[in-house]
Amino acid sequence: MNDTNVGSGGGSYGVTINPATKIVTGYAWSSNQGWVCFGSSCAGTTPAGGGATASIDGSNKLRGWAKFINLTDPDGWISLNCLDNGVGCGASNYGPIENLTTGVFSGYAWHGLAGGLGWGWIDFSAVRINEGTLDRCHDAVDNNVNGAIDCADDACKQQPALLCPAIETQCNLISHVNCCYDGDDDDNDALVDCADVADCEGQSCGGGCACSAGLKKETSCADAADNDVDALTDCNDPDCSTYIGCVPEDCGNGVDDNVNGLIDCDDPLCSGFPACTPAWLKSQYGNVYSKLGISGNPPPVGQTNATYCLTSAGTVTNFTSQEGCIEAGQPAPLNLPSGGSGYVSNLGRLDITGILAGRYGAVVPIASEAGLPVSGVLDGKVYVYDKDDQGGVCPSGTDFVLNAKTFNNAIGANARGNGLLVVKGCNLRISGTLSYQPTGVSQYLRNLASFGVLVLCKYSSGVCVSGGDINIDPTVGQIVGLYFGERTIRTGTTGAVDIQLKAYGALVGREVLLQRRYGHPTEPAEDVIFDGRGVVNPPPGSQDITKSLPSLRDTF
Repeated sequence: MNDTNVGSGGGSYGVTINPATKIVTGYAWSSNQGWVCFGSSCAGTTPAGGGATASIDGSNKLRGWAKFINLTDPDGWISLNCLDNGVGCGASNYGPIENLTTGVFSGYAWHGLAGGLGWGWIDFSAVRINEGTLDRCHDAVDNNVNGAIDCADDACKQQPALLCPAIETQCNLISHVNCCYDGDDDDNDALVDCADVADCEGQSCGGGCACSAGLKKETSCADAADNDVDALTDCNDPDCSTYIGCVPEDCGNGVDDNVNGLIDCDDPLCSGFPACTPAWLKSQYGNVYSKLGISGNPPPVGQTNATYCLTSAGTVTNFTSQEGCIEAGQPAPLNLPSGGSGYVSNLGRLDITGILAGRYGAVVPIASEAGLPVSGVLDGKVYVYDKDDQGGVCPSGTDFVLNAKTFNNAIGANARGNGLLVVKGCNLRISGTLSYQPTGVSQYLRNLASFGVLVLCKYSSGVCVSGGDINIDPTVGQIVGLYFGERTIRTGTTGAVDIQLKAYGALVGREVLLQRRYGHPTEPAEDVIFDGRGVVNPPPGSQDITKSLPSLRDTF
């Protein structure tokens, strides 16, 4: 009945049963009589008239006709069931029947010729359904009684056309998921999950786990989970030996201890080390530095502009120090980093390249303020608007507009509340109140909301041609964050009586214009208050920016 049978002879042949229609076609081989066709595979007219058909009926009976091909009509015809012989069953109620449980047939077909000749009864008891059909490969029955069931049977094994996986990662063919960690030998090659190296190498073996060299390997080394189920968690697992967070960085020895290309304070792991978190700019409780001079309206009687020193290469006019420290006409002017000098000056280096390359946090290109997180959680990322990437235009004229926002703390051991906005080639306009979530954090300082802004020029032949300014609308009464404007920072004025501006953080610019007209006997028009967030959870990249500042308590 099939060329896979012992003694079947050469060639490729077989009798098939369509699993949907149950129609039987094809060829069998008799060593005594030669080829036997079944159903529509046979030519000629049957003794009952018409063309030949063969099928399995609803009672699992084999019906229709087969034929010895080397005999002429009508001598070659084999009646598969007395119901179809054109005469009726009479006393001979014959016809093979399929046992659905075993796939084995029982009963007889009939071949008879005039004069009592012919082969007579043909025994079907040695005929069984082969495993290798779509339905037989998924019926949980050993149809060919060889000890292997369904996709484990050689007739089905590794044949995707029969929905039997050829490789471990095709486990969906048998309705499995998590192919390389489902605990099954999905492709029946005697190798389970990660041990099947050819199929699963590098594949996931669960959250924070990947197959490596036939074994599960921990890949998430900071989630407090034993991802590869070896009873070792995170940095205690040898799989994590090269993970940056598992190699301690000595933040003051001048050595790249964890071999990540960053030494001491350049390494984000040192962000909480005291020597690596110098403070930002402030007018309360700090100094004020200026390259070209410090001037403005004098403070009210009994008030001062800065807690400590006022230092400039130019003159200091109308500004006072609580400590009486005024250092004007200094011989060495302070230069801020700029794009014209590659952001390097006598104060240090501003690592714009590293910031934009994702060294300090994932970089998220945005087309407008709408690209900032709706949740208010900055997630430790760098949000970049680059005029050149937006067709050479700014979102609003020459400005990138930042409307009212509240920056919220993050939640979770690995979540970060800090973030950095970088605007290149456009000015930044702040048009609404900016604030932090009023509550603090209970466990992780990295959850604390902390916002930073870099507003950078677009350069042509080493000259700034657009951008670099920070302009605060006069209707804004509060901003938060650390701000670096490559050119000018303007606090804004209506030209009449203004409201007070409180800036919690720091303002760093080549020029800072204090424009507010706010009269009060004890309160300043612009009140810049240093916020310790810049120290305990600095915005991404601020570790390098702070190296441009002389000390922990200085304001430029």
